[in-house]
Amino acid sequence: MGKPEVLPLAAEPLPTSTSSPPPTRSTSTSRARLAALLVLLPLAFWLSFPRHELDHLSWRAPTQGDRPVSILGASCPVQTEPKNVGPDWRPEQDDAYKQRAIERLQGAVRIPTESYDDMAGPEDPRFDIMGDLHGYLEKTFPRVWATLDVETVQKWGLLLTWKGSDDKLKPVVLMAHQDVVPVNPSTVDQWTYPPFDAHLDESGWIWGRGTADCKNTLIGLFAALDKLIEDDFKPSRTIILSSGFDEEIGGHRSAAYLASTLESRYGKDGVALVLDEGFTGVDTAYGVPFARFGMAEKGAVSVKLEVLTTGGHSSVPLSAHTGIGVLAQCITALEAHPSEPLLQTGNPMLQQLQCAADHGEVDKSWRRRIRNPKQWKKLGREMAREDPIMRAFLGTTQAVDLIEGGVKLNALPEYAAASVNYRIDFLSTVNETLERISSILEPVVAALNLTFSAYGSHKDVDNNVVRLSMVDTSAIESAPLTPTDGGAWDLMTGTTRHIWPGAVVAPSGMIANTDTKYSWPLSRNIYRFVPGSLELIKAFHTVDERIHIDAHLSGIRFFYKLLRNTEGWQAE
Repeated sequence: MGKPEVLPLAAEPLPTSTSSPPPTRSTSTSRARLAALLVLLPLAFWLSFPRHELDHLSWRAPTQGDRPVSILGASCPVQTEPKNVGPDWRPEQDDAYKQRAIERLQGAVRIPTESYDDMAGPEDPRFDIMGDLHGYLEKTFPRVWATLDVETVQKWGLLLTWKGSDDKLKPVVLMAHQDVVPVNPSTVDQWTYPPFDAHLDESGWIWGRGTADCKNTLIGLFAALDKLIEDDFKPSRTIILSSGFDEEIGGHRSAAYLASTLESRYGKDGVALVLDEGFTGVDTAYGVPFARFGMAEKGAVSVKLEVLTTGGHSSVPLSAHTGIGVLAQCITALEAHPSEPLLQTGNPMLQQLQCAADHGEVDKSWRRRIRNPKQWKKLGREMAREDPIMRAFLGTTQAVDLIEGGVKLNALPEYAAASVNYRIDFLSTVNETLERISSILEPVVAALNLTFSAYGSHKDVDNNVVRLSMVDTSAIESAPLTPTDGGAWDLMTGTTRHIWPGAVVAPSGMIANTDTKYSWPLSRNIYRFVPGSLELIKAFHTVDERIHIDAHLSGIRFFYKLLRNTEGWQAE
């Protein structure tokens, strides 16, 4: 962007003729008087005119708040033109297909593929229900099973490959997991309809566990592939469907192996695009249709605090704080020092807010503030204070989720413990988080005259000690940021803006974790997205989970068109 235009403060002198004779003395005097008048008359006019009448005439160079931000990692990305290659299928206009789509999703939801935290490997018999789902998929989508190369990885992971005609083109990987969050038995009676009945109500809602997360996506992908095969589509670029069976419990039993299998075949950065589930879709925001892609994913780590103190009868406390009191002091210190929310370059929320300023209907003063980098720190704090979801997007969060201590009312506790979960800022690291926790607790423990064993620093001390440890396998680094330009961005935004005309496409992020955490070596272009309105997809992970059939059909149409649009697409 060029410098603001600057108007001249005074006119340049007119050029003089070199052939004119030098003025005489009298002529010079007359010209001097005339020059004085030319200076004084405008000055007198200016002084006699009311000052406020001139204010609207004054010229002001544009400030930062008057124009879109042009900073790498902070500006709204280019809005790609809608992309529509090949037939434009509209499943929502076909009543017979709509009924078939309903029945296909209902059948998958009725298979209770719940996964539990204490499950072992794929040989755990509780995973056998995945076999029922595989059988259902093969029966429901026989064309897909017959056309694509179907493999199982780690027994229940599915890898379906539709080989393209051009081996030089990097493949596209589409992901959706098979497992669902368990239904808490104590909440079954709170459901409007039984959680695995897949009830269709008269308004078009399908109720049941997995309708939102994420059998709608799994069935939507199979449905799109099935329609493409029916239409005699022949891909030039290889298309892969990767489906794990333990996403809700970490993904390390299946998604990790699926990703490593793909890396072994296609190499590091050997995939053009990875698309998986997300928490953001297409809805009205800032007065306009907004489609938000998950371009980043927060990291995570959990720590455990353990307090070991001398026991005894509760009638004789040994100090001002029992072990539980010490634990409470530590928790209080952590909660009194949360990480600062930061609206900063690189955070996808900042780019999303710039898109709101550039394309949305927003307050003028807010637009000026969000376009002024000097305002970002203060504005971030204000937004985080007003909205816990915004707070989660702008920094590392902590939640004390588990606590235990004591065995009897009249016995001093010899052991007390708490577990704390951290979701790490998009731009931070696991080590940075662990070091910060330790720095907060160290002076607290020292003031209580106890030993502080941070991450095993005093393993030999087993009494009057506060131990801080990282929970095994809990550490997940924040994901690399997906670029907001290039071929993958053009394909995703162009397809989205075709399905949802006029939509503004903006970056967002995942504040939870997905199976894409194992796909980082495969591609720089990892997207997390729900192709539908979140007003029509409700109650993720809780009572009365449900989806409206319109949202399911929009997802099918999106996947179909996305794959159609790969024809002639230059990703590399």
